[in-house]
Amino acid sequence: MNFAHRRAATPVTPRAPKARAYFPSPIYGRSAPTLPPDEPVPGEPEAWEAVQPIRPDTPHVRALRFLNASGDLLAALVLIGGGMGLIGLATRL
Repeated sequence: MNFAHRRAATPVTPRAPKARAYFPSPIYGRSAPTLPPDEPVPGEPEAWEAVQPIRPDTPHVRALRFLNASGDLLAALVLIGGGMGLIGLATRL
C-alpha cells in the first residue's frame, strides 16, 4: 500500500472566549439621571444637619441620664435574676 505524502499540520491555537457580561441588560449601561436644580446632591448635608447640637450639662439633664442608666441596670438585673430563678425552678421539677 502506498500512502500519499502527508503535510505537517499547522498548530491550531484555540480562540479565547469572549468576556462574560455580568450585566447584559441595557438598563445597566444607562447613565445616572440628572437631578432637578432644587434637589440636594446625595451625601451633601442639609442646612439643618450642618449645625452640631450642643448637649447642655445641667442638673436636669444629668438626672435624666442617671435615671436612664440606672433603669437599664435594674432591667438587666431583673432579667438575669428571673432567668436564673426559672432555671432553678425547672431543675427542681
